[in-house]
Amino acid sequence: MDRLEAMAMLKELVANNLVDLSFVNICENKPNQYQVQIKCDYNGKEIEEYARRNGLTIEEDKEKKYFLIFKP
Repeated sequence: MDRLEAMAMLKELVANNLVDLSFVNICENKPNQYQVQIKCDYNGKEIEEYARRNGLTIEEDKEKKYFLIFKP
């Protein structure tokens, strides 16, 4: 997703009380392709459902501390 899509998704997650802004990061994983990184211990099931409904992919990092949300 592009940066504007990532920002819009983050705003929607915050508006729906699905993420705590204590750790959220938007980072570029490929040129002009962004992903959102969210701490795993906050509304995990709801975030996974949101990603599924919106055609996004969600993965956990190796230490299982963060979700990475991106467009496949």
